[in-house]
Amino acid sequence: MTQSSTLNPTPPVTASLHFAAGIPGFPHLHDFVMAAWGKPESPFMLMTAIDDSDVGFVVVSPFVFYPEYEFELDKSTAQRLSLSDPADATVMCIVTLGERPDDATVNLLGPIVVNIRTCEACQAVLPHAGHGAKVPLKRAA
Repeated sequence: MTQSSTLNPTPPVTASLHFAAGIPGFPHLHDFVMAAWGKPESPFMLMTAIDDSDVGFVVVSPFVFYPEYEFELDKSTAQRLSLSDPADATVMCIVTLGERPDDATVNLLGPIVVNIRTCEACQAVLPHAGHGAKVPLKRAA
């Protein structure tokens, strides 16, 4: 299953997500709530752990900043999320904020893939996709 900008580029405004295996670094946290973050027109969302509100991540659709972003989702991940149709998936990436807005990076190596019908999610790792974990959010001119 290929993931690209033609698939649900924006997650719902508010949603609860379930990560059966947790996420890297936080395997004990399985349930997160997504909510809009920033101004109403902002593409950013905040993904906060339900069981530990101190754990949260700023996420964004990678297609907002990198419309050409695409990757091949492996069959085992697609099966784990019950994804048979790419239209049932949405993709988000974790943003790392810096001291200045220009220092922000996005993790294109480990996108969060969500089945929008079941709200099952996982952070996929794409070791052979040629994407980085700290890609500048703001592209060089």
